[in-house]
Amino acid sequence: MMALEHLLTKRTRPEQRSARRTVTIGLVNNMGDEALKVTERQFGGLLSRSAGDVDVQLRLFALKGTPRSRWASEYIAARYEPACAAMDGELDALIITGAQPRATRLNEESYWEELIELIEWAKENTASTILSCLAAHAGVLHIDGVERCPLPEKCSGVFAFQAHRDHPLIGAQGCARLVPHSRYNGVRQDDLQLAGYDVLTSSPEHGVDSFTKSFGSQLVFLQGHPEYEAVSLAREYRRDMGLYVRGDIDRSPARPKGYFTAEAETELRALERQACEDRRRLTLEDLTKIDALAPTEASWRNAAISFYRGWIELITTATCRRSASASQNEPALFQNVSGPRAPSIAPL
Repeated sequence: MMALEHLLTKRTRPEQRSARRTVTIGLVNNMGDEALKVTERQFGGLLSRSAGDVDVQLRLFALKGTPRSRWASEYIAARYEPACAAMDGELDALIITGAQPRATRLNEESYWEELIELIEWAKENTASTILSCLAAHAGVLHIDGVERCPLPEKCSGVFAFQAHRDHPLIGAQGCARLVPHSRYNGVRQDDLQLAGYDVLTSSPEHGVDSFTKSFGSQLVFLQGHPEYEAVSLAREYRRDMGLYVRGDIDRSPARPKGYFTAEAETELRALERQACEDRRRLTLEDLTKIDALAPTEASWRNAAISFYRGWIELITTATCRRSASASQNEPALFQNVSGPRAPSIAPL
């Protein structure tokens, strides 16, 4: 496994080491305080596992407009750079995470202007940028006015999504990959395609999983969370059950589908019955058993590594093209790598 190097304060690109390829990726971590460190670990670990023979260097960024507690602000000040520093010209690629929504509309979020400025920069100045979950919804709203729609019930679980065509990020057409999803909203496939987006993977029941659109950079939009660890959905379900037990929400939360074992499902149904009969009978401590019922291995891990390995190869290919074009004083626009010239996905 590659060791992921964090470039937290260094502003100059390190020299290439021997013949190894190097890419610098920025992570704009906009998750809430309770998920800040976990999200950093999830993406860092997944990039490390997916790096192959590429030296991946990670820089951490935070949006200043996101409300933070005192301890989170201090943690960010020690480890993160302001998001505006991502536009210093030293990044090859960018990942922008989602966030827990606070406003009724996305464009009313406190960090909205800062976020769309970053997206506008990334469209032309990175080899590729991934917009995850709420960031994906914000991206399509800003770029093309595509509105997300509330779902009848939270989409939570591990689902199989079919590839629409051959692509280095998702493999051959018709292949299915498992991806965890955890969202209350979604964007419709018809709306995306009318706006010129290329849908990569989707499911008739659970909608669009991943899609792209090319500018100077190729933007990759993910409604799911391939970076999740094995226990992530259980912890989210425990959090939602805690809200229900405390009376902060009226409906018992949707249990993640395709995630728990049959034995765990039986125990969880009993727990839910207790909560429905009398919430006061359950304590937050009673809910800690949910974490213990989580699967020990992430069934989607190989698919996630394959996806991010393909993305890193996409970045290195585009970066080499840009370098070659720059040396010849030619325009260095990013080229879509969806055809037969696309880099192959290295075997796991």
